[in-house]
Order: sequence, then structure tokens, then C-alpha cells
Amino acid sequence: MEDGYGQTEEMNEIIITIMLVVPSPDKMVDWSVNEVPTQIQIKHESGLEVSYHSNPVPCSFKTRSSSEMVFKSDDNHCYSIYDIHSPQFIRHKSFWYRISLPKPPHDKVTPDGRR
Repeated sequence: MEDGYGQTEEMNEIIITIMLVVPSPDKMVDWSVNEVPTQIQIKHESGLEVSYHSNPVPCSFKTRSSSEMVFKSDDNHCYSIYDIHSPQFIRHKSFWYRISLPKPPHDKVTPDGRR
């Protein structure tokens, strides 16, 4: 049944996406570790703070790909971000918000959901 505006009574889903451009970690002005547990926080000149999952590594650790980055603290502790393209949290004022990255589409799925 139409509502007079050409719309049916059924509601169609609307997907709203907010695009956020996060600068590369190599453009940072400062960093800290463990404000969010197991995370390195990157601070950018604009004040934007982004948090990435990190692991302690030996300071002799060499990156294996261009998506890795190693940080060395003043007290000779080193940490690695294994994927600089996948931030986990972003800070707004005094709260950290989880970032939900889009999941890649599944290929070759049958109509009944089997692979």
C-alpha cells in the first residue's frame, strides 16, 4: 500500500557509513603505550589519537612488510604494530571508541549460505 508519496508501507534498510581518514602512523607527533591495554596510541598534529594492537618485540626485530612498524621507548623496550592499516580505537575527548572496519565480502557462497 502506498502512503501518498509513492512510498510503500515497508521500510527499506538504510546503511549509513561514516568515512574517517586516519593518517599513517609515520605522520605522528607522539606515541605512548598501554593507555588501552596491549595497544600503542599514536597522536597526530591535529590532536587525533588512534590506537593500534601491539606486541612487545626484541629491539633487534625487523619488520617483515610495509604494513608493520616498530617503536622503541626511551627505556629500550620495543613494540611492533603488525598492521598499520587496521587501527583498533580512536579517541574523542576522553573516551576511546572501537573502530569497526568493513569485513571483506565472502566469495562463492551458495544461496543457502554454504561455501
